Amino acid sequence: MHIARILKSLPIALVLFSSWGFSQDFIQEDLVLDLNADIGVTTEEKNMVTTWTNQAPHAKAIDFTATEEGRTKTIISQEVLGTGRPTLLRQSQEINGHDTLIFREDELINDNDEAFHGMMTGGGYTWFAVIKAYEQGGPGKINSRYPNAFFGCLRSSGPPQKESGQYAGFWGSFYPDGRVYMGSRNGLNEKVRDGINTPEVEAPAPAINEWHIIMGRQGSGQGIVQLDLFVNDPTQAVNSHDFPVGDVEPSRMAIGTERNAINHQGKESFDGELARLLMYETALTSAEMKAVYDHLRSVYFE
Repeated sequence: MHIARILKSLPIALVLFSSWGFSQDFIQEDLVLDLNADIGVTTEEKNMVTTWTNQAPHAKAIDFTATEEGRTKTIISQEVLGTGRPTLLRQSQEINGHDTLIFREDELINDNDEAFHGMMTGGGYTWFAVIKAYEQGGPGKINSRYPNAFFGCLRSSGPPQKESGQYAGFWGSFYPDGRVYMGSRNGLNEKVRDGINTPEVEAPAPAINEWHIIMGRQGSGQGIVQLDLFVNDPTQAVNSHDFPVGDVEPSRMAIGTERNAINHQGKESFDGELARLLMYETALTSAEMKAVYDHLRSVYFE
C-alpha cells in the first residue's frame, strides 16, 4: 500500500470522533467525495433532508441539495412541494447507532458540472457505498427495465439538459429485481447500454432490507480498462468487464438517481438507505480498497 495515502488523525481527534466514524484513519489522498449521514446533513420539518455536505478534503462538489426543478411528474405525488427530499433516520441500531438517509425516489443534486471530470477519461475511480436496498417498487417501476440508481452523473445531450457531448458518466444501481449494477458510459455512441461502450457489470441480488458495502472501480489509464464490481468483499470482484475509455466527461453528480432530476423522476431512482458514500478519483489498489473497506466495516458493523 502507498503509505502516502494513509492519513492518521491526532489521538485527541480519534477520541472525539471515532465513535461516530469521523476519524480520518483511512485513505485521504484522491478522496473527492465523502457523504457521511452523521455529519453535514441539513434538515427541515425535523427530518426532511435539504442538503448533504461533502466532507472530503479535496472536494469540488460541496453541497448536494434537494431541488424542485423538473419535479412535476413522478411516481410520488407532487401535490405538496418538497417531495423528493430524503428522510434522515437518526441512530440506526443496525449500523452501530449511526445516522442514515432514507431515499424513496428522492434525489440530492450537486450543481458543479465539472467536479468529477477526469475520472472518466483516464483518471479512473473507486467508490464505496454503505447501503441497504429496499424492494425497488412503485407504480412507475412495475415491469421496468431501467435500473434504479443510488448515484449517477450521466451527461445527456437530449432535452431538457441539451448538454454538449453524448451520453457519458458512471453510476451505481439496483435493477427492479434486486440485482446490483455498476457502470460507466463513454460517450462513443448513442445506443443505450450496448454492452461495449456501456457494459453492464452486475451481480446477483444482495439480500434486500440488509446492510452491505458495495464497491465499484474503473481502472486508471487510456484505452481498454477494467470495470470491477465488489459486494461485501474488496478482494474478489463479483463481476468485471472491459471498458473503452472515451473523451466525454460526466455531468453533475446526483445522489438517489442517475442524473439531474429533470429526467425520469422516480422511475430510475433508488429505494433504500445510504449511510456513507465515498469516491476516489483514481483506481485504488486491492490493498488500498481493503484498507478502506476494513475501516467502514469497523465503523458500521463491528
